[in-house]
Amino acid sequence: MIKTLIADDEKHARERLKELLVSFEIFDITAEAATGNEALEKIIMHKPDVAFLDINMPGISVFSTLPSLSHPPIIIFQTAYSEYAVEAYNINALDYIMKPFSRERLEKTVGKIQEKMYAQSQSLEASAGNVGESASGKTEIISIKVRGTIKIIHVKDIQKICFEDGLSFIYTHEGRYMTDKYLNYYEKKLVNSGFFRTNRANLVNLDYIETIHHMFKGRYLVELKDKSRVDLSRRKAVALKKKVDF
Repeated sequence: MIKTLIADDEKHARERLKELLVSFEIFDITAEAATGNEALEKIIMHKPDVAFLDINMPGISVFSTLPSLSHPPIIIFQTAYSEYAVEAYNINALDYIMKPFSRERLEKTVGKIQEKMYAQSQSLEASAGNVGESASGKTEIISIKVRGTIKIIHVKDIQKICFEDGLSFIYTHEGRYMTDKYLNYYEKKLVNSGFFRTNRANLVNLDYIETIHHMFKGRYLVELKDKSRVDLSRRKAVALKKKVDF
C-alpha cells in the first residue's frame, strides 16, 4: 500500500479526495492535515510516500517548507488557483490538479505516482543488489504488501500479471493479489523467468499456457491452465512464435 497524507483546510475536500483514493485500493491514508504547519509536522512524523497538498492552507507555506525536507514525499498539489503551477513544478511536484477534478483526472495522477515509485524502486534495487534473484539472474521470488504484512510469492506460482482499471494484479492458484507496482516493473523483473507480455495489459507465465487460439486478421487468444484467456496482439504473436514455435 502507498502511505498517503491528505492536507486541505476544507474538510469536505479531504473527505472527497479520501473517498476517491480509497477506491483505487492501493492508498493507505496515513494522516490528514488542515494547515501548513500540521502538514509539515505529519510529513516528518509519518513519512508518507505521497502527499496531496492544498496550496492555500492557513499557517506556513508549503512552498517555503518542502525544500527543507531531506527526504520529501512525492508531492501532488490540488488547488483552485492556476497561478501557482510554476512554483509547484519548481519544487519538483509530480502533478498539479485543478479543483474540482474528476476520478478520470485523478487516474492520470495515480499512473504518474506508480511510475515514479517504480523508478524509485528500481534505483533502490540497483543500490541494494538483485534480491530474490538466482545466480543466473532469474527472479525466483517477489514480495507484495497485503493488509500491512509482506507476502512472499514464488514466481513459479504466478500464472499472469494484469493491468485492470488502473491497477496491477498478480494471479496465482491461491487467488488474485493487488500490487502497487506497475506492469512494466514486472516485465523487466521477470524477463529471465519465463514471462511474456502478450499485450499492453497482460504478462503471462509461459509454463501456464495451455492453448493458443487462432482468431481472425492475425489475432490470437492465449488460454491458460485456469481457462482464462488474454489477447495476443499481432506484433506479439510474431515474438511468441519464436519461443513456442506454433
